[in-house]
Amino acid sequence: MIIRKTMLQDIDKIVAIEEASFSAPFDRRMFQGMIIASPPFGGFVLENDGVISGYLFYSIALDEMELLTIAVDEKFRRKGYAKRLIEEMFRLAREKNAKSIFLEVRVSNSGAQSLYKSFGFLPAGVRKAYYRDNGEDAIVMKRNF
Repeated sequence: MIIRKTMLQDIDKIVAIEEASFSAPFDRRMFQGMIIASPPFGGFVLENDGVISGYLFYSIALDEMELLTIAVDEKFRRKGYAKRLIEEMFRLAREKNAKSIFLEVRVSNSGAQSLYKSFGFLPAGVRKAYYRDNGEDAIVMKRNF
């Protein structure tokens, strides 16, 4: 298993995982833009024997990082891959001297909230009607270093 920086040739697999994972997925152009506009955007893929199993995208500005999206292919879930991706984001955050990381998560996504809490993220606010597919609120979570 390796974690490496995202590349444009990863887009097809990233989009496939994104569309299978979320009801309001990022589209191909968004991923292309994040890969091309690095920095302030960046991403990692996790590969197993050359197969992309998951990814994480972030943005970083000054001393603040935002986790934009993270997903693991359904065939590879419950193996700790999301944790590995978050650990890599933390490594980069420390390298870049980020003082905090924040993210948004659906109020209904208790599994993701538990994962983030296990990494020290705490609720910091609510974005009302944040998700365009159903108007669901998002919990803003933040972790300080």
